[in-house]
Amino acid sequence: MAAAKSKNERILMASVIVLAAYAFAAILWFTAFSKSLKDASKKYDREKASYERERKMISERTMWDERYEEEASQIPVVEDGQNVDTKWMSEMDDLAKKCNVFVSERKPGRPEETGDMMQTTVDVKWTAALESLVKFMYELENAESGKFDILSISFSQGKRQGYLGGTLTLTCIYKRE
Repeated sequence: MAAAKSKNERILMASVIVLAAYAFAAILWFTAFSKSLKDASKKYDREKASYERERKMISERTMWDERYEEEASQIPVVEDGQNVDTKWMSEMDDLAKKCNVFVSERKPGRPEETGDMMQTTVDVKWTAALESLVKFMYELENAESGKFDILSISFSQGKRQGYLGGTLTLTCIYKRE
């Protein structure tokens, strides 16, 4: 009887050990792999949000095409023989004089083709009062004679009190005939 009891105890002990091993594996699964499950869930949510944004943009394609055509129709057309550097610089100079901004140096960049349009940059060194500079920037952004965009601007204290100095880089967009 003692041997049978010992055999039953061994079976019970083996069952408890196997059950403990399964419990340890389950705990390990939920603790060690929960981080990867959370990461996968976050990635899924990001991809789902990205899919929804792209789906919305695709559904609005006609609206975006119409807005593009409207804006593209306002881009000035420059004849093939015309030098664009002087065109943009003279228009920028006119706006600067109108707004009381002193331009001491201008350096045009190379024209680049971007799709069906061309763009060139102009680096400008300026001096002005803050109010004049703000008016100048507004006039540049809303100029009917050209499509100017301020790519970068830097400020420093001017030599005269109440004036600022600095540089700005303009992007000028146009089409060729």
